[in-house]
Amino acid sequence: METTTMTNEVLNQQGLNQVVISKVERMLNRNRVGIATALSRLVEEGSILQDYIAPIGVELKKNDHNPIVTFSGNGRVLMNMHNEDYSLHPHAVGQLASKLNIPAAYLRTLATGDEWARRLAATLLNEHSGWTDRTRVLVRTVGSEVRGILSDSYRRLNSQDIITAFINTARAEGAELADACVTDTKVYAEAIIPQPIKISTPKNGEVYMFAGARFSTSDYGDGAVDMRAFLLNGVCLNGMVRESVMKQVHLGSRLPDNLLLSERTYKLDTQATVSAVSDLTKGLLSLDTIRRKALEIQAASSVEVDIQSELRNMFKKGALLKSESEGVEKLLMNNRVDDGVQGESTLWKLSQGITAYARELDPVRSRELAELSGELMNRVAA
Repeated sequence: METTTMTNEVLNQQGLNQVVISKVERMLNRNRVGIATALSRLVEEGSILQDYIAPIGVELKKNDHNPIVTFSGNGRVLMNMHNEDYSLHPHAVGQLASKLNIPAAYLRTLATGDEWARRLAATLLNEHSGWTDRTRVLVRTVGSEVRGILSDSYRRLNSQDIITAFINTARAEGAELADACVTDTKVYAEAIIPQPIKISTPKNGEVYMFAGARFSTSDYGDGAVDMRAFLLNGVCLNGMVRESVMKQVHLGSRLPDNLLLSERTYKLDTQATVSAVSDLTKGLLSLDTIRRKALEIQAASSVEVDIQSELRNMFKKGALLKSESEGVEKLLMNNRVDDGVQGESTLWKLSQGITAYARELDPVRSRELAELSGELMNRVAA
């Protein structure tokens, strides 16, 4: 009788394993087209990305209030540089506001508002530019759009080479690219080892996790080169990222006026980052890292929390919007296994409630909540 029971348990375990594997395989197949589209966009926009060193502001000491770079607001806010007009991406507007001491949120609102608001935005930019000490900036354009206005010490890197290194190393370690997202200003890619790890938790049942790594970067000052452990719950496809193991800020030597003179530095910096990303990818996909993450999950399942109090604190700190906090609480109240939130009110359950809610959000916000979920695990990481 005992032998029969044990055999049934093994068969049930194998069956559940296969269900989880099949579910993740379907997800990988669904995501392939989106991944290819995202990576194609990265290559295409990288091929038309242009860098310029430009002066912002004026020579106040010489009482010269005629800036070289000017702005106009006919139809949209334009930046005039080298006798050409470039439209300004909202991200670049915020960066420009910071350099000219204009409230960023206010300027972005004007720049994307009605015609009168866009004219006012251009007027503000010209006035502030005419009374701000001149400084050199790196202007990054894609076609006729300015995507980034950065420090002239910005460390330029070839994101295409770096993400290729991440993908190739992950595949060499037995992982598959699970998802990728390329926005106007940021790049994300996640890879997982397509075999589940069964983790028995004290208060939240059995967890089937797929271990992996996440890479992200920005060519426009919207984040550092970042590497993190990535965990995918096979039952509900909740994604979580853990603490950053690499946060390489894009700062280096002051760029020369002639950017061709910095090409060698550009290539060497990229090669060094490629090497670091490759090494870190191997480390994140190692058995040692996977074991440590499994132990963290078990520990988080032992920590009881007051769900409502935790969500209130996240809302007060601005980590969650009110609608997001309410949505997470509703998922946790429903207590559905398919959402990865079974069992008692623990730190692990709370983290899974956040990632379950994040599945329905836009790709960038979803990843931000995956980071928030992972931050909760820092309480038990030691």
